[in-house]
Amino acid sequence: MGRYDHRRNKKFSGVNPAVVVVLIILAGVGGFYFARQQSDSLEEPGPQALAIPPLEEKGADVEAKKTVTDNLEELQQEEEQIVLPTLDASDGLFRQNMVQVSPMLGQWLSTDQLIKKYVVIANDFSQGLRLEKHMRFLKPDLPFVADQDDAGLFIATKSYQRYNKLAAAINSMDAQATLAVYRKFRPLLLQVFAGFSYPEQYQLEDIFTKAAAEILAAPIIYERIALIKPTVNYKFADPKLEALSPISKQMIRLGPENTRIIQDKVRILVDGLVKE
Repeated sequence: MGRYDHRRNKKFSGVNPAVVVVLIILAGVGGFYFARQQSDSLEEPGPQALAIPPLEEKGADVEAKKTVTDNLEELQQEEEQIVLPTLDASDGLFRQNMVQVSPMLGQWLSTDQLIKKYVVIANDFSQGLRLEKHMRFLKPDLPFVADQDDAGLFIATKSYQRYNKLAAAINSMDAQATLAVYRKFRPLLLQVFAGFSYPEQYQLEDIFTKAAAEILAAPIIYERIALIKPTVNYKFADPKLEALSPISKQMIRLGPENTRIIQDKVRILVDGLVKE
C-alpha cells in the first residue's frame, strides 16, 4: 500500500460516548492555521481512513489515568444527584468536570460559553467544514513554522511540537469518566443542538459521530511534508494532500505522533464504550 492508501472505517452506531473527547479535540484541532487568513478547500473527504497503530501507554500515561479513575466514582455520584445550571451558567461546572477527567485539559477550557462554542464547532466538523469565525478563540499562541533547505519548503518539527501538550491531555482522558461527564451534560448539549433545526430523525449524536469520522479519516504521514507558498499562505506541495478536507489537513499539521494518539483515543471510545 502507498502512503496515501486508505482502509474503510468501522461503521458507527448507537449513542456516541466520545462526545466530550471530540469537543476537546476540536478545541485544539480547530485552532491552528497555516496563516492568519488561510482559506482551505472545502472539498468533502473520501469515505475511507488510514489504519491506526495500537496505542502504547507509557508510565506517565498510566499514572495519569489512575488519577482520573480515582475520580470516577465521585463523578458518577454527582451524575445522580446534581441539578444542572442553565446553559449560560454552565461553564464553571463543565470546566470542573472536564478537569477531573484530565487535569491537563485546563488550558483548553478557559473560554466562556464552552458547551455552545464546542457544539457549534462539532457541527461544522461533522459537515467537513472548518469555519474560522467559530474558532478564533482557539488560535494558538505560537505560529505555524516552515523550514527550508535545498529541496524546498517543508513543515518544521517545531510546528508539530506545539500540539504535544494537547495530545498528552487527550491521551490521559479516562474513558469511563468521559462517558459520565457526557451523560451529565447531555441535556445542555441538546439545547444547543435544537438550535440547528435539523430534521427530527437527525440526533445529537450524529454530529459527533460524523465529527469523529472526520478526525479518523486523516492520514498519518511520517515522511517530510513539502510545502509551497504561491501567495502569502502556505499550501501542501502534494496535490493529494492539498485536496483533502480542511479537517484532515489540520490533523496532518499536528504531526504524525499527535495525530495517532488522538485518533487512537477517539477509536477506543467509539469502538469500545458505545457497547455499554
